[in-house]
Amino acid sequence: MSQQDNPAIPYIDYTREITCVLYEGGAHALMELLHHKGINETYYYNVRGNPIGRASLAGNLPEIPKTEILHATVSADQADYIYRMLYEEAKMDEQGKGVIYVNRLSRSSQITVPKESHVGV
Repeated sequence: MSQQDNPAIPYIDYTREITCVLYEGGAHALMELLHHKGINETYYYNVRGNPIGRASLAGNLPEIPKTEILHATVSADQADYIYRMLYEEAKMDEQGKGVIYVNRLSRSSQITVPKESHVGV
């Protein structure tokens, strides 16, 4: 029996990660939207730098951008719907708003949180 036949950590192989690069921010609002849709496997962070083709407005001084990157992990059957929703909500059809793409995750695992009765025992 190989390691793949009986993995030490059970994994799910039908998940996708949707990534949004938002040049003008807005990741928090998208996270709230996803939360209301029942998608809680999300996170975002701010990044520095200028998108390709945009020069700093302050000469040689570094620009402090609003660029944020949002990641959401969803099941494969939800990926197209969530992608379209984020695309429309973030107005990705407008030039310079950002980039959105989907990656297939080869492995992801479910975390089971213990019931409260077991906490602190």
